[in-house]
Amino acid sequence: MLKQRIITGIILAIVAGSAIYLLPTPKFAIVSLFAIVGMGAWEWATLTGTKEGLPQKLAPLPAMLIAYLLLLFGWPLLPVLFVSVIVWAVIIWMLFNYRQGTMLYQNQPYILKSLSLLVLVPAWYALVNLHGTHSGYVFYLISLIALADIGAYFAGKQFGKTKLAPQLSPGKTREGVIGGLAVTFVWSIIWAVYSTGSAPDALLFIVFSMLAVVISVMGDLFISLIKREVGADDSGTLLPGHGGVLDRIDSLLAAAPLFTLGLLWIKLGLL
Repeated sequence: MLKQRIITGIILAIVAGSAIYLLPTPKFAIVSLFAIVGMGAWEWATLTGTKEGLPQKLAPLPAMLIAYLLLLFGWPLLPVLFVSVIVWAVIIWMLFNYRQGTMLYQNQPYILKSLSLLVLVPAWYALVNLHGTHSGYVFYLISLIALADIGAYFAGKQFGKTKLAPQLSPGKTREGVIGGLAVTFVWSIIWAVYSTGSAPDALLFIVFSMLAVVISVMGDLFISLIKREVGADDSGTLLPGHGGVLDRIDSLLAAAPLFTLGLLWIKLGLL
């Protein structure tokens, strides 16, 4: 299982790295549209009880169409990011108030179904705009989340005692999150020095990087909420050893809009 996970991880890293650095932004947008919005919406529909057959196959089309229209007409980024911030504020409220066995989401399945479009499309649009600014920012964000996971794993294994969200993800600890934040704090400082031109900009870069790490945890927990509601261990089986696409991009879905908003803030010189 571990060997399979490592092999899949290496392949994913090569494919993602090639797409980030070798594709021009228009092609990156199309490839990521299918990978993130298309596959993500399909798994989301499957998890939230969409009927098998044609309904399940057609489920990704609304999100993909809206995403493509945003790209086609060059829709302003800022309103999309504001929508995402509001949506994730609601999701965080849902996470803090989640209780197993309430049957809320089973009795009202539209709640989780409707969030698919509102989560996947803004995250994808943010990544496309990040890539258009500089492909290195996409790499940085992905590496930031990866380092947060690695730091959280080792810190949690060594020092973890206090459960972060036992009803959603029993393996996560507060100590692990702190470990992830410590590792990514160092990484964000390095990148701030490299990519910004002033102390205020560097400070903002670090702050939004840390906020992105924090909310990436919420993204992970939210997909865990959906899986727990349907009794699934993974979002899918597409990626051997890793589960599904949503299992790999859950943190990115939450972090991408917020981090992109931070870069836009820096660009507009609002500090």
